[in-house]
Amino acid sequence: MASLAGPPPTTRRLPAWWLLPAAALLVAVGGLAEQRWHDHLRSADPDPVTIHPGYGPGSYSVALAAVNVRVDGARQHLLLGPGEWLRLEALGRALIARYRLTGSYEDMAESDKVLDTAMAAAPSPAGPSLSRAAVSLLIHRLPAGETALARFDAQKQASGDDEIAEATALRGDIAMQRGQLQNAADHYTAAAKLTDSPGIVLRRAMLAQRTGDRETARKLVDPLLAAKRQSPGLLTEVALQRAGIAYSQGDWQTAGLWVREADRVFPGRWLSQAYLAQQLAVEGKTDAAAKLYTQIATRTQAPEVMDALAHLLRLQGRAAESRAWASRAGAIWDARMKLLPEAAAAHAVEHELAVGDPQRALGWARDDVARRPYGQTIGLYVRALLLTGNPAEALRWIERAKAQGWRTGLMALQEAETLEALGRTDDAAVARKQALRLNPHIADPAALYVWFGHD
Repeated sequence: MASLAGPPPTTRRLPAWWLLPAAALLVAVGGLAEQRWHDHLRSADPDPVTIHPGYGPGSYSVALAAVNVRVDGARQHLLLGPGEWLRLEALGRALIARYRLTGSYEDMAESDKVLDTAMAAAPSPAGPSLSRAAVSLLIHRLPAGETALARFDAQKQASGDDEIAEATALRGDIAMQRGQLQNAADHYTAAAKLTDSPGIVLRRAMLAQRTGDRETARKLVDPLLAAKRQSPGLLTEVALQRAGIAYSQGDWQTAGLWVREADRVFPGRWLSQAYLAQQLAVEGKTDAAAKLYTQIATRTQAPEVMDALAHLLRLQGRAAESRAWASRAGAIWDARMKLLPEAAAAHAVEHELAVGDPQRALGWARDDVARRPYGQTIGLYVRALLLTGNPAEALRWIERAKAQGWRTGLMALQEAETLEALGRTDDAAVARKQALRLNPHIADPAALYVWFGHD
């Protein structure tokens, strides 16, 4: 691990406002005025007071107990017909359902193996091809996802609209992770014509957000929040995505509203609680944030939370405590890199960039961006390149992301820093203006605390 004694080695550093060029200050003020004007014109978000969950487990603990029963039942059912692909698929899907609650890489790895076995056991073109494709993409294995979808195509005539829509959306996921954003949008639109499932709506909203159209993203998400009889688990996912849109705009107040709503409608979920700790830090309550992060990390052993805590402690100058949590998280990420390297890569890179060794991050980031050359992996690779002294290569990758249509405040800020490193100060000022247009608070100190749901 790199020393944690000095300032944080992150390209998300925040220059003091009085050091910004005068033009950037004017853009920031203008951006705030413009945002207030658009806020006046746009329709209001749903009132959280009116949101009442419908069916389904009402808390994380109840949901976890139910999914544990589901996994155990699937294992017992498989004993009655070992090798039958439908029984294998049921177990694979149950394990992924539990992973989505707990974040267990062991469950994800077992599901991956079980679905491989199911595909081999089924006479082609039958088999759990959609389940296989979905888990392949969850693990970030795009070619395996394409292979599974090709097998689905051979049985598509016997499939319903919902299954065809999901296959179409999965092709959109592949296109997005390959940086083909218009292709992704076309697939999501085609899927939406077949079904209005929340999963497809949230995909469309995420793509709109990452291409700079946060208002469209909000308008897609809001009806899901307002819909009647949504399950608590789904509502918390939607509320966290709405918070992510607000974070991308520097709207800390709205982000906090939906983070707290996510925790209210589905209490006990560790990820919602991690968002809440983050929000406390954004609001300046850093001691309370550190305390809550510590409780979550101790209870769950989630390395993502340990990283957020180590990052927070480092920013507060608590180097020894930061090193301890960074070391614990690093050991878990190393184990996950051995178990499922494609799935863990981006997280492990982010860990090393924030609280570890940027040189170590560089190789992992290079491999990941080769597999999935789109904005999120490009952003991490750019940070690694900047921190290891290669701004010229970083700029080439930023230009590639921009050419794809990726538009986020963080990417624009990284472009400004890259141009500054290359001595192109005038161009850097232009890029900084763009960053402030996208997020008027991108250079606020509070922005450094946004670990979950960031650009």
